[in-house]
Amino acid sequence: MAQPSFEFALGRISVLSTHLLSASQLRRIAEAGSTKEAQKLLLETGYGENAATEQELATGEIDLIIRGQLQLTRKRIKELTPDPELTGLFLLPVDTHNIKALLKARLLGTSADEILRDGGNFPLDTLKDMIQTKYYEDMPPVYRDTLNEIESELGREADPLVFSAMVDGAMFRHAKAIMDAKHEKGFIRAYFSLWADFQNTLSLIRAQNLHWELSQLRLVLVDAGEIPRTVFEECLDTPPEQLGARLNQGAHGADLVQAINEFAQTGDLGIIARRMQEGKMQIIRLAKWETDSLGPIVGYLYAREVEAEALRLIFGALAGGFEAELPEIYT
Repeated sequence: MAQPSFEFALGRISVLSTHLLSASQLRRIAEAGSTKEAQKLLLETGYGENAATEQELATGEIDLIIRGQLQLTRKRIKELTPDPELTGLFLLPVDTHNIKALLKARLLGTSADEILRDGGNFPLDTLKDMIQTKYYEDMPPVYRDTLNEIESELGREADPLVFSAMVDGAMFRHAKAIMDAKHEKGFIRAYFSLWADFQNTLSLIRAQNLHWELSQLRLVLVDAGEIPRTVFEECLDTPPEQLGARLNQGAHGADLVQAINEFAQTGDLGIIARRMQEGKMQIIRLAKWETDSLGPIVGYLYAREVEAEALRLIFGALAGGFEAELPEIYT
C-alpha cells in the first residue's frame, strides 16, 4: 500500500489540529469545581471522540480517556505519515515504556496490562509474546541484540536499573541507525542530538553525585548526540563549574552550557531536564511550519502529548485540592 503524500498528510493534520484543546478551554476545565464537572467540560469539547465506555465515564477514569485519545492520535499518525520509519522514531518512548514494564512484570510474576500504552511501533500482543517467550528474532537488530543481552544478564543478576539503561540505549542506537540510513539531516536529527547530549549530561552529573565508576557511567550514556561519548567519560571527575567549557560542542552547545551553569549556581539538577524539554519543544515548534517535512505531523503528535500532560496536571490538582500549573505552551 502506497504511503500518503506530504500534501495529503498536511491537509489532514490541519483539520485534526483544529480539535486540539485551546488554552482557554484548558483554563475553564482547570477552574471547575470538581473532577466530575471538569470531566463533563472536557468531554463537551469532543476530547476522546466519544470512545470512552459508560463504565469509564461513570467511574471518572480520566486517565483511560486520555490514553484513549493518545492511542487514536498515534494510530492516525501511522496512517497519515509519508515516512513511517522516521515518524516511528517519535513513538519509540512508547515502546521503551512497554518493554521495561513487561520485563519488570515478568521478573515480579505480575501483569503489566494496566500500565501498557498502545500505539508504539511494536504491537502490544506481539511484544508481550516475545518478552514472555524470550524470542526476539523478529525485532529490529538493535532491539534484538539488546534484549538477548538483557536476558543473559538477567540469568546472572536481576538488576532493573541495568536493563532499564540498556533499553534506553537501544532506543537511541535504533534512532541513530534509522536516521543514518535515511540520511536525515533536518529537525529530527536536531531533536535526537539535543536529547542525547542533554541526557548524557544529566547521566554524567548523577554519576558524579553517586560516585560511580567509569564502567557504570558508560552503561547509561546514549548514542545519537553531537558530543562524543568519550568526552562525557573524560569529564567524570570534572567539577560542575568546569563542565560547561568541556561540553560546549555541537549545535546545542551554548544552550547546554547555559543549563549547566544554572545547575552549578543552584544545585538544582531539574534545571537541565527542563531546559532539555524546552529545547526539544522549540525544535518541534519551528518544524511544524515546514511544508516539505514531517514537522507538521510530529508537531501534531507532540501537541497531543503536551495536551495530555496538561490534563493530567489539571485533574491531579482538582483531586488534590490545589491549583494546577499548566505547561508553558498554555500560559
